[in-house]
Amino acid sequence: MDWNLFIGRFHPVMVHLPIGIFILGYGFEILFQSGYRNPINSRKIIIATYGFGLLSGIIAAVTGWQLSLSDAYGMAPLNDHKYLGIATLVLMLAVIIYQIKAPEVKGRLKLGLSTVAIVLTALTGHFGGNLTHGSSYLVEYGPEFLKGEADTGTPVLTAMNPDSIQIYGTIIRPLLDHNCTACHHSESDQGGLILEDYPSLFKASDHNQPIAPGDPFASEIFTRVSLPADHEKAMPPRGAGFGYTDIQILKYWIENGADSLAVFNSDTMTPELIALINRDYGLDYSPKPYYDRITVARPDDDLLAELRHSGYRVHFLSETNFLLDVAFMNDSISTEHLKLLGKVSDHVTILKLVNCHLTDDLIQDMAPMTHLTRMDISKNKRLSGGVAFLTKHDHLESVNFNETALSKDALEHLLTGFDDLRVYVRHTNITPEERADLSQAFPRAEIISEFTFEKVEQAKSVFRSESEN
Repeated sequence: MDWNLFIGRFHPVMVHLPIGIFILGYGFEILFQSGYRNPINSRKIIIATYGFGLLSGIIAAVTGWQLSLSDAYGMAPLNDHKYLGIATLVLMLAVIIYQIKAPEVKGRLKLGLSTVAIVLTALTGHFGGNLTHGSSYLVEYGPEFLKGEADTGTPVLTAMNPDSIQIYGTIIRPLLDHNCTACHHSESDQGGLILEDYPSLFKASDHNQPIAPGDPFASEIFTRVSLPADHEKAMPPRGAGFGYTDIQILKYWIENGADSLAVFNSDTMTPELIALINRDYGLDYSPKPYYDRITVARPDDDLLAELRHSGYRVHFLSETNFLLDVAFMNDSISTEHLKLLGKVSDHVTILKLVNCHLTDDLIQDMAPMTHLTRMDISKNKRLSGGVAFLTKHDHLESVNFNETALSKDALEHLLTGFDDLRVYVRHTNITPEERADLSQAFPRAEIISEFTFEKVEQAKSVFRSESEN
């Protein structure tokens, strides 16, 4: 049996008595000082009330001291609560003595001293609440202007570039400081665990290793913060703790090596994690198209002018993205046209060569395009696919073959290297049966052969007569 802990657990019961009694005595004193002497006909009532409050406060302090011996609370917030409590009792004793000794003409000074004691009482209670409920408890549901980063443990990241946010420094470290280091620091390493710096996260504690890079379920921190709040081993034992989003970020960080300089990568993030971070942190890590993830230098303006003069329509993707969207606008394309296009082959990401008499021989003479993602070569009747040229492009996402001489064998060869390609094959040499076979063989590919529309029934006029209906 642990008598200290047994008696200490009565502290929450006892601590409310002095608070209530002090406030009652303060109310009596305000009435007395304001001239309402009928209900409060003697200052002795005020002194007696404060006296009972002081006695119950001493009992609360003793039980609180015994409870503190359990090492279940962080030293810094515990000391704040303890020292303020002692100061409050000392000041209240001074208030009682001054109430007895000072003449009645000092009534306003007596009230002022009592006011200071009540303010200290409120502060002591507030720090005690922080110990049991966490520092954000008081303002959690209050106006936004009362909430700061320190109140929630959640850093404000909306003004930062998502690509520059380091997971540990900007999210994990503040969460640990807010929820864990009060109990797990160099002066109070409960459970043999110190969490106040990065290297300590990988040192063995009395239980499992705090962080096991690559394995969240072997990491003691992840295990503890993931437990239900009412579980006896859940951490932190008080306060709001880690939210669901925080836990998922911690899991992602550990799975990806728990590096102090690690950043988010949309390629390795789940859709759920992306949605959670967008909701709670205002950061959009939705996967970006290939052409938004790369940077190229601006091509020569004279070369662009020459392309436009030769019949090409040329646009930058945006004011800051110098990849090109190029379309040939004349009726017939030649080898010279394609050689000129080859001069910007490292900039083209979208290319349209539609209904321009492009042939298999011509397309094979084209220079490979490093960043090509979409190509429209539709309505070139003598083109049977140009597969050899297309297979040179690692980032190809879609090809429009509509109204060409594309065959099943050519498309099958292409899909062997690009099994997730989107292809348009309307009015080609591929039959519906062949398309069905290819769709079954390459389930990740999107093979589009026709446009379909839902049938819309003809609406009946509301102005028809009953006889017409």
